[in-house]
Amino acid sequence: MKIAIAGKGGSGKTTIAGTLARIFARQGYAVLAIDGDPNPNLGVALGIAGPELASLNPLPRSIVEEQADAAGNKQLVLTRPMEAVTDEHGVVGPDGVTLLLGGRVDHPGAG
Repeated sequence: MKIAIAGKGGSGKTTIAGTLARIFARQGYAVLAIDGDPNPNLGVALGIAGPELASLNPLPRSIVEEQADAAGNKQLVLTRPMEAVTDEHGVVGPDGVTLLLGGRVDHPGAG
């Protein structure tokens, strides 16, 4: 199952996403949460400690590449197995949710 949470700013997307992720993980599901916000706070909602969040590196663009099938239809595919991506770039929260960071603003003018 894949769930995406979207909406306007201040609508509670991060709180809803964090709550759903923790509930599913507590029920025994393997949960991978990806924070795509340039000002990422999903880790806080997942209960991940500050030092762990500070060490989390955003996913590099090199983990996907565009490939075309025989009909010429293009799609993005992972360049490495998902397990390798989560092992290298993920942090596991107290409920077992693995968090990946899509990107973040590191300095002014970078967003």
